[in-house]
Amino acid sequence: MLAALLLALAALLLLAGREHVLLHVLQQEHYENARLRVWLDRGEDRRQLPASLALWVVCLAVAGVALASSGAGIAAAAVALVSAGLRLAGVWRRDQIKPLVFTKRAKRLFGLSLALPGVPLLGLAAALPGEAAVVVAGALGGALHAFGPGWLTAANVALRPVQRRETERFVRSARERLAAVAPLVVGITGSYGKTTTKACVAAVLDTAGPSYPTPASFNSHLGVVRAINEGLREDHQSFVVEMGAYREGDIAELCALVHPRIAILTAIGPAHLERFGSLDVTERAKGEIAEALPADGVFVTRADDERCRRVAATRTAARAVLFSPQPHPDADLWAEGLEVRNGRTQFALCRRVDGEVESTPVRAQLLGTHNVANLLAAAAVGFESGLTAKQVARALGRVKPPEHRLAPIVNQAAGIVVIDDSYNANPSGAAAALEVLRHHEAQRRILVTPGMVELGDEEEAENRELGRIAARSCDLCLLSGPRAAVIREGLLEAGFPDEHAIVLPDGPSAHRRLAELSRRGDVILFENDLPDVYA
Repeated sequence: MLAALLLALAALLLLAGREHVLLHVLQQEHYENARLRVWLDRGEDRRQLPASLALWVVCLAVAGVALASSGAGIAAAAVALVSAGLRLAGVWRRDQIKPLVFTKRAKRLFGLSLALPGVPLLGLAAALPGEAAVVVAGALGGALHAFGPGWLTAANVALRPVQRRETERFVRSARERLAAVAPLVVGITGSYGKTTTKACVAAVLDTAGPSYPTPASFNSHLGVVRAINEGLREDHQSFVVEMGAYREGDIAELCALVHPRIAILTAIGPAHLERFGSLDVTERAKGEIAEALPADGVFVTRADDERCRRVAATRTAARAVLFSPQPHPDADLWAEGLEVRNGRTQFALCRRVDGEVESTPVRAQLLGTHNVANLLAAAAVGFESGLTAKQVARALGRVKPPEHRLAPIVNQAAGIVVIDDSYNANPSGAAAALEVLRHHEAQRRILVTPGMVELGDEEEAENRELGRIAARSCDLCLLSGPRAAVIREGLLEAGFPDEHAIVLPDGPSAHRRLAELSRRGDVILFENDLPDVYA
């Protein structure tokens, strides 16, 4: 019986390692079983299969030893237990781009996913006669590992009522706090540019009084609930809410929570196309923010984007304010004289006032001409809040790039500049970042990227196009992961030197090669840093 119990415990420790990986994916996929299934169907979990088969063989071998000799069986089972513990420790300490956070929900899921198979297995090992217990522990031990996703998804389903009650409590608390503070709520959504626009809007509204932007990437329903409960204070006069969406209804749910009076739609593009399925669905989903506005609200969006204009014309009773990074006949705000000089983006902020065009100079710290759109959206909010053009321009000049979004990092001692755009993951943003790299003074321009994901049927074509664009901007490209080959094809098609397009298996190996190759005078662009579900 002791050998059987030790063997069962070893199997559970190894299962715990797999459940840790699966839970990590499930958490990044917002605890959606369907998204975990997509990850599994994509084959990202295939490397677990050899371990499952090897484990099963080991369990059966230990069981055979135990049947032949009880003493040897106990020793073999003890070795298996220690080995399983060491493997679990290695899995637990593995490199994670965005580490698994053991929230209360994660702890419940992890515990139940182990208890579902573990309690019966340990019970059988303890209750059955010695030889039968060893056979059961050996036969079922490896099978537990193979069915790892099933235990976790079953636990997720079983715990839904508990999670629903907890969520309702948190949401109720957030609604009460929001009603008590009663700030001006500005909602921001779009296929890209949300986080930078949020930083710009918060900087502008801070001029009129304390503004609270949702922190980091808290842009899901529960993320915004958490942001309200943990950060919204009585003295906050405005609340700037970044709103993410993976399906129709997500934005509507967020708007029903915070009730924005001003809404910004930054752009409609192919980001997360794998989830939405088409740009028409993306437009419907993002347009929910316009529908949520009251009649006396304000809807801010791009004049130079046909889909955005259509949303403004057909989806809202609120007044529309249109902006464009270049002169446009439908724009209420636009930029002229755009240039990038001495680490600043400079332009004239133009708007119509009483039939006349008012022009105000802006010197922004954000890199790249594409960021002008984000600055203009924030300027529109400032004007709607009663600020003067000079107040708006000064506020825009104070905006610093959000972390990991075209953020320059200068290592003066090494003579190297890093442009950290690792949180960007869409084709338009990648093209804009490469344009910034192309115009940056440098002896060599280096791109480090694993490519782009969640683009559905367009993923291969967009990654190949990324390679073609990079060929115009880079002297050296370090490409990592399964999408590297397609990017390399695009580079070579555009005439890029074969020996300068280096393919590496993963991000860490790309970073190690970069450390070997980089030298004084390099400017290095880190473009996208895939979440662990793709790494």
